[in-house]
Amino acid sequence: MLERLRNNPLTIIISIMILLCFAGYLTHRDSVFSESENRYLAARPKLTMSGLADGSFMEQFELYTEEQLPFRNLLIKLKAVTEQVQLKNENNGITRGKDGYLFEKLVKVNEQLGKNKAAMVNFAGKCGRDINVCIVPNSCEIMKDKLPAGFPNISQKSGIKDLYSALLSYDNVNTIDVSDIFNEHRDEYIYYRTDHHWTTQGAYYGYLKLCEELGLEPVSMDMLSGIRKDVPGFYGTYYSKYKGYGVEPDVLTYYDIPVADYEAGEVSHDRLYDTDKLRVYDKYAMFMYGNEGLSTVKSMPSEGEDKRSELILFKDSYSNCLIPFLTFNYDTITVIDLRYYDRPVNELLKEHEGADILLLYNFMHYNEDNHFYRLVKNL
Repeated sequence: MLERLRNNPLTIIISIMILLCFAGYLTHRDSVFSESENRYLAARPKLTMSGLADGSFMEQFELYTEEQLPFRNLLIKLKAVTEQVQLKNENNGITRGKDGYLFEKLVKVNEQLGKNKAAMVNFAGKCGRDINVCIVPNSCEIMKDKLPAGFPNISQKSGIKDLYSALLSYDNVNTIDVSDIFNEHRDEYIYYRTDHHWTTQGAYYGYLKLCEELGLEPVSMDMLSGIRKDVPGFYGTYYSKYKGYGVEPDVLTYYDIPVADYEAGEVSHDRLYDTDKLRVYDKYAMFMYGNEGLSTVKSMPSEGEDKRSELILFKDSYSNCLIPFLTFNYDTITVIDLRYYDRPVNELLKEHEGADILLLYNFMHYNEDNHFYRLVKNL
């Protein structure tokens, strides 16, 4: 037996790995949250007769063992290194492009997109208010010169145009296209290399386009230069999946714009940035203290500036680094994230009758999220 094992070193290696994993399962404490992936991990499922009968227990247990695998981060890293050694530039659905940019493949339109389009069109027809809609293309649409050869990617431009065409059948809708201004500045640092968000610079160009469409006077970058903060060492959501070597971190920039008050959920703050988050992996969560269902920004009072009273902003996390710029244009910004907001939207609209309304989402969110139905629930 020993002689046979000595003649088969691969068997020895595999046996040792199995023993290590088994020992790890015995001693390993389950992780609730993966900081590097910025998500909650599967918990150990409860064993029930019904779960055994319909097969759901085994499905949940398989997911549990996969996500609670001892040395999981190390194994993901080793897989990424192995892929790169084999001259492959993809890992876990994330592809490495030129100049260190990472991209997520989007090979087909999600079935959810049709439902989300219908919900937004239905909202436009029923809300009885003027609304502004802006869908922001992701980096793979704008930075095509950074994509690797043969990268499969649907046309986000076509998906956005299709939505806008449907919305423009209503006179109360203003659609805002940021593609042109982004293409003008595509050689600048407008998207993170390792994350799915636009950078604060990209958000500022989006802000300029919003101001043009809404008739607002934008704050100038020169005015903000003295309160600019640059934070190095940011690895984002794309890198959390990719885990390859030789990827340079991003620099996260924010402008420490003061506000009178910021209520995030039930907690009040005197600023828009949770700087404690700069010491953890998910540094982007510092903007607006992450995502809340309902939050309210009260801007600083100022003399001589032509501010509007209020904006209702329906958003995803893309808006979090743009909202500080809008404080120069609105006294109050009521921010709604439909993923965490379950009150009827019609009640909100009645409470804020004179407010401007803006729906601002990135294309990936519009393509995949399943909470847009809340726009028209009980409307």
